[in-house]
Amino acid sequence: MKLPILILIYSLLSFPLFSNYPTIKRLHKSDSHYLQLQYEINEFYKRYQTGKPSIPLSIYEYTVKKNETIFSISSILNLTYDSIVTLNGIENPEAMEEGDTLLIPNSPGIYINQSPHSRLEEIVSLRDEEGLNIKIRKTEGLIPYIFLSGSHLNRNERSFFLKTLFRKPLETDFRTSDYGFRIHPIEGKRHFHTGIDYRAPVGTFVFSSRDGVISDTGVLGNYGLYIIIKHEGGYETVYSHLNKIIVRVNDRVLSGQTIAESGNSGISTGPHLHFEIRKNGIPLNPNDFFPGDTL
Repeated sequence: MKLPILILIYSLLSFPLFSNYPTIKRLHKSDSHYLQLQYEINEFYKRYQTGKPSIPLSIYEYTVKKNETIFSISSILNLTYDSIVTLNGIENPEAMEEGDTLLIPNSPGIYINQSPHSRLEEIVSLRDEEGLNIKIRKTEGLIPYIFLSGSHLNRNERSFFLKTLFRKPLETDFRTSDYGFRIHPIEGKRHFHTGIDYRAPVGTFVFSSRDGVISDTGVLGNYGLYIIIKHEGGYETVYSHLNKIIVRVNDRVLSGQTIAESGNSGISTGPHLHFEIRKNGIPLNPNDFFPGDTL
């Protein structure tokens, strides 16, 4: 029986990798190792989408800087945070701190540690899937892994890592704009959209995405009529362009509780709901926090 080319290529990685990996000093195009990693990651995606043999696995090192998170780093690298988390055995988003050294792979996927130390690694190791046997050199020695190319954390693994779940704020999921860079629908310029826009007729019920306390309501420029809910762990959710608010500041609300009706207030091209998830005031990609969703 002949093995697929992909497996043949990765089987070469059963021997030890270099103990000193190329070091990325800045997540910026001025850093040559960063540029090389970006090239390799983009090449992986191109080959993965066309079914071509994948590129050989390579590993880089990066030291976490002040105010950086697993989400901001993965976003800049265009690399799923699943890859970084499983390769480094990161238990949860708060477990990574300034000064930590991360191993950054050029191949997105799930890295299953065959000698798990953290609870997340133990949960991931329960997967009954065939993958590619590789070995990664770390400070404690040569560690055997199973690599699931292009795979993501599943619903239970993701929920455990995030330590929280958020529900979507509407019954339907008709999106007009997602999180990330886009052309502003009014100004016509490229800008970063900090949340998700859901198409919703005026009067559509809006639900609290998670248990929390109403921390602010009012009217604000682009946002129009808005609500901010404070949640445990430094999280906040924002609901804007509303037509009617049916809660008050300091009210405690439950996940799924009706808090407002959608509208078309503020600067808007039509009736919709703008929704954000923030951590310590920084907008994050809501898609990372919905159960069952992947990047």
